[in-house]
Amino acid sequence: MKKEKTVVEGYTIIKQEQVGEAMVVLGHNPSSPLTPFVTWKAYEHDKFRSFNHGHYCATRQEAMIDYHQRLSEAWEYYTPAKSHEKGKAKKPSRSDPPAR
Repeated sequence: MKKEKTVVEGYTIIKQEQVGEAMVVLGHNPSSPLTPFVTWKAYEHDKFRSFNHGHYCATRQEAMIDYHQRLSEAWEYYTPAKSHEKGKAKKPSRSDPPAR
């Protein structure tokens, strides 16, 4: 059985990963001549249906770099600091997810 593709604003989601309460996605739209790739974030409180904070890219390489940077930022935000690490203070909690 073939999985149905997710299409948002003409972009087919080709990669996605959930980190904590956020999901980072990579989309591709071959019909968009200047920016055929995009990365978005979606959040659990919207049931991962509302894609926001888009970064539009001209090349797949540029989009993959941005995708992994956004994943890294999400991991840093949603992974609590280890209290046993000497000399590292615990990060203050924030009520809103980071917007990028």
